[in-house]
Amino acid sequence: MFNSTILSTQKLLIDQKPIDVYRLPKQQGITIQVTNSIIDIGAIWSAVAPANNLFLQQDYLQILEQFPPSGMDFRYVIVYQDTTPIGVAYFQIFQLSVEDSLKTEESTAPQKAHQAIGKAVKKWIIKQADFKLLISGNMLLTGEHGMYLDSSLPKGQQAKILEAILLQLQALLDKQQQKISIHFIKDHLQQSSNKEMDNDFEKSLTQKNYHSFLMQPGMKMNIRPNWTNFEQYLEDMSSKYRVRARRASKKGAAIQSKVLSLEEIEANEMAIYQLYQEIADGAGFNAFLLHPQYFTALKRQLGDRYQLVAYYIEGELVAFYTAIFNYGEMDAHFLGVNGAYNREHQVYLNILYDLVKLGIDNRCHRIDFARTALEIKSSVGAEPTDFVCFIKHRNTISSKLINLVFDSINPKEVWQPRSPFKS
Repeated sequence: MFNSTILSTQKLLIDQKPIDVYRLPKQQGITIQVTNSIIDIGAIWSAVAPANNLFLQQDYLQILEQFPPSGMDFRYVIVYQDTTPIGVAYFQIFQLSVEDSLKTEESTAPQKAHQAIGKAVKKWIIKQADFKLLISGNMLLTGEHGMYLDSSLPKGQQAKILEAILLQLQALLDKQQQKISIHFIKDHLQQSSNKEMDNDFEKSLTQKNYHSFLMQPGMKMNIRPNWTNFEQYLEDMSSKYRVRARRASKKGAAIQSKVLSLEEIEANEMAIYQLYQEIADGAGFNAFLLHPQYFTALKRQLGDRYQLVAYYIEGELVAFYTAIFNYGEMDAHFLGVNGAYNREHQVYLNILYDLVKLGIDNRCHRIDFARTALEIKSSVGAEPTDFVCFIKHRNTISSKLINLVFDSINPKEVWQPRSPFKS
């Protein structure tokens, strides 16, 4: 259960201007400035945010704020130690209806009485699962893209600061008649080389009654230094996977790909969105839909740091993929595919290979393929990366109920990891 929080305000003099901040309980000398728009604090934010993470910088966050998924709102926080800014954090506020977001297929197989009763109970619980979430992190991305604090702060202290920020935001939102049901801390990277630091972060949160759980792994591929072109990538593959790649290329021979300009993205905006929606509608669980102008806005704001590549067959737009270049790491962002063409032309597999080629050609050191479709992504060279998430319900609620709901929205994909490269 969330602790009751008293909002304690004070004034800080920053650049000769007084600003309103909130004191964090039990965090000596640490205060936070909270705004509803990144523009209000853009100068300080840009000075503090890490220079090597585009997804924590104003350019990207402003796009998301101006063209958000339906029903999503934002809060931005500057963290101060006395009068020195030491960190930034942003939060997404989102109303989640599990029943509306979950795509389920009714089984026609005969069921025993206890199975039917269990299924009915689970279905009833999911119908009740309508939450307002306060999210630390980004629902549109995989990875740690929600907060940056001075790296000299121990992990355990960082977790305590984050927990205190969440409580302050909850109190502010309560005051604004936005009652938060759940705190959700998304995608804390598990550093196997430093378990003690990981345990400090997790221990600090579990002591505050946060429940930890693993999401599906993120799929990342490190690009080897000797890959200066796509052929060298293929040469490092075992013959079985090299043949598979060449076969996919032959099946996709009818595909004509084109990097679209801003004007071309604008002209094809609705067709692009419909292809994205086809993929989103086919997902087992889809919490949100992107804004129809999101893809155009990314190009307008990010320029060459973003590419949208369209696939045409006989002049018809049948698929697209997007990539964001994030300082050496390429994020394989959202895509869309007309399912009628996928099997015959192996459209999705060709997209994965083209993403690899794009990453190599742009001298990236890593590609982030995000979640889902784990096995086929591993077949092109991506490997799983585990992230732990933390969740806490506002009211006293059994851990079994929380587990049931989040098992439903975080289905475990049964998959066989592939090793496409030579030993």
